[in-house]
Amino acid sequence: MEQKGSKEYKELMEKAKMYEYQADCLRVETEAEHIRTVKKNGIEGWVGYCFQSSSSLTPEFSLFARQYESALQKELKGYVLEGWSRGHFEVSAFFKNIDTGKMVYISCSDVRHWQDCWYNNILIRTAEHNKDYTGGSNNYATLKELKRVADMLTQ
Repeated sequence: MEQKGSKEYKELMEKAKMYEYQADCLRVETEAEHIRTVKKNGIEGWVGYCFQSSSSLTPEFSLFARQYESALQKELKGYVLEGWSRGHFEVSAFFKNIDTGKMVYISCSDVRHWQDCWYNNILIRTAEHNKDYTGGSNNYATLKELKRVADMLTQ
């Protein structure tokens, strides 16, 4: 190992900084390409995506949340969106069945820690109103099963 003050050590540290910078640039390019892809392909483009952790809202999660809200509305035909909440890295919503007037609460866990839970393991339960976060018994569904489960809960 080179001595801290030596010329070789300084050269190695400069190389390491250069490689770190190049890696950061590649990460930014990769994220930008992914965003272009999901803008074209929609919500399915997020399956398998690893969201980066951050103390503030990331552009990726902001885009995901907008697309997810649209995807939920598309899946839940016959329901009206009565409330939407984008948390730090999670989302929740209330939907009312147009025919019965009954409501469901839908929630997906933190997307950074529970990869694809928003697609494969969505919490859904009955709700009395659009502030009822404790509602009925927990049920879980995939995005594609969500309408069937919502219909069952709001009969």
